[in-house]
Amino acid sequence: MKRILIVLFAFSLSGCALFDAYFMAKYDTTEYALVNEIKTKAQIAEENCGNHLLVVTQVNELYIKSLEFKNFTMHIPRNKDANNMSTKLLTLTKDTRDYFNKAEKISPIFCKTKLQQVINSADTIQHVLGSKPR
Repeated sequence: MKRILIVLFAFSLSGCALFDAYFMAKYDTTEYALVNEIKTKAQIAEENCGNHLLVVTQVNELYIKSLEFKNFTMHIPRNKDANNMSTKLLTLTKDTRDYFNKAEKISPIFCKTKLQQVINSADTIQHVLGSKPR
C-alpha cells in the first residue's frame, strides 16, 4: 500500500511540474536579446558620461529600445511577469531620458549612478528570462 501511495505521489508531483511548464511562457530568445541590447547600450552610455551631448543621445536610444522590449512582451500569452519587468524598466529609462533631456549639464557621478540602475535592472531581467524553461 505504501508503494502505491509513493508511486501516486511521484506521478502527481511530476504532473504539477508538467502543468507549470506547459502553462508558463517559454524561453524567448528575442526577449533575451532585447534586454541584452538595453544593458549593453546602458554600459556604453555609462562610459560616455563626460560627454553630455553623446550621453543624451544614447539615453534616448536606450528609451526607444526599452519601449521596443515593452511592446514585444505585451501580448505573449502567459508572459505577465516579463511584461511587468519590461514596464518597470521602461519607466526607469523614461525618467532617465526626461531628466537628461531637461538638464543643461549632468554630473558624471549622477550620470553613472542612473545608468548603473538601468544596467542592474536589465541584468536582473536577464537572469529571470534566462532561467525560463527551454
